[in-house]
Amino acid sequence: MARPETSSPDTPTLSQQAYSLLHHDILVGTLAAGSKLRIDALKSRYGIGPTPLREALSRLAADGFVESEENKGFSIPRLSLSELRDVTDQRKLVECTALRRAIERMDDDYEARVVGAYHKLKRLDETLATSDDEALARWEERHRAFHRALIEGAGSRWLSKFQSVLYDQADRYRRLYFRSARLPPQVATDHQEILDATLDRDAERACALLDRHIERVFEIASKSPVFTEALCD
Repeated sequence: MARPETSSPDTPTLSQQAYSLLHHDILVGTLAAGSKLRIDALKSRYGIGPTPLREALSRLAADGFVESEENKGFSIPRLSLSELRDVTDQRKLVECTALRRAIERMDDDYEARVVGAYHKLKRLDETLATSDDEALARWEERHRAFHRALIEGAGSRWLSKFQSVLYDQADRYRRLYFRSARLPPQVATDHQEILDATLDRDAERACALLDRHIERVFEIASKSPVFTEALCD
């Protein structure tokens, strides 16, 4: 991939570009779980030099998307149900804490952002065919935006940071089973119910619904046949 020849204050650095490219390819599975990340191969793939690549890999390692072993280099962590169980539990803790706080602080701007994100997602929820890679990519983007809108009202940079990392970790598993199965209808229903409870300022119900919604990732993953070969436990 060619890199820009000029830069401006708004142009990502080579390290940032490398991070974005690697992060994307790990999430969508282009770079497979368990595979080694060799600098020479990455240089050829992305057209970026070794120093920014190593900086990007170090950042990815800090967020758990890459593993680094002394004298062995970098690799992508293998998938496992035990890891997904942990990710799911921590994601529920972070997102429900943030949603409860956001509801307590709710104002018109927060309500407008959540409703807007929901309606953009709803346009794809009921018609998504997972065989359509472009539509699936749009759905993933809007699904992420809806979850982000729900918690941003909490006003916590750290909760938003933790949610983003955990969401992406869960996304590795969700994208894997989405390759062979249509979006479960209950997922769209979950979104509507979470929105309604949030707008009603019913924090207990909204958090219970969000907890159940996040748990679906683990439930579907643990029953999906595509994990027979992909998971290591």
